Amino acid sequence: MPVVTLNPNVKPSAGQYSYVSPTPAASSPIGPHFFFIEGPLPEGRWLTHPIVVKLEDDDGEFIVSEPRYHIHGTGMTKKDAIEAFKRIFSGYLDILSEEEENLNSYMYGQLEYLRSVIRTEQ
Repeated sequence: MPVVTLNPNVKPSAGQYSYVSPTPAASSPIGPHFFFIEGPLPEGRWLTHPIVVKLEDDDGEFIVSEPRYHIHGTGMTKKDAIEAFKRIFSGYLDILSEEEENLNSYMYGQLEYLRSVIRTEQ
């Protein structure tokens, strides 16, 4: 569980709040951490714009997931998890495209989302 620490240098007064650090203490396990990824994907594809992903440490294995549809990749290092995520995210476009005629509305929404954020040329 992430640790939230209050900044001891900021003293609350009536009607004010203490500053809460969004960064867990260095000794605590990594809690959910959101960041942007951008740029190239496998198979010569590219992201049309940066997308937000979530990074978590699950007992020594890293999980990178896309919060909207929970598409995720895992790896023993952060870099491996990011690369796995990019491969799966890009490949999922192919899977859904092949089944487009058979998709329910939720799955079709995923396909439209992937088509909006993935392009084939740079």
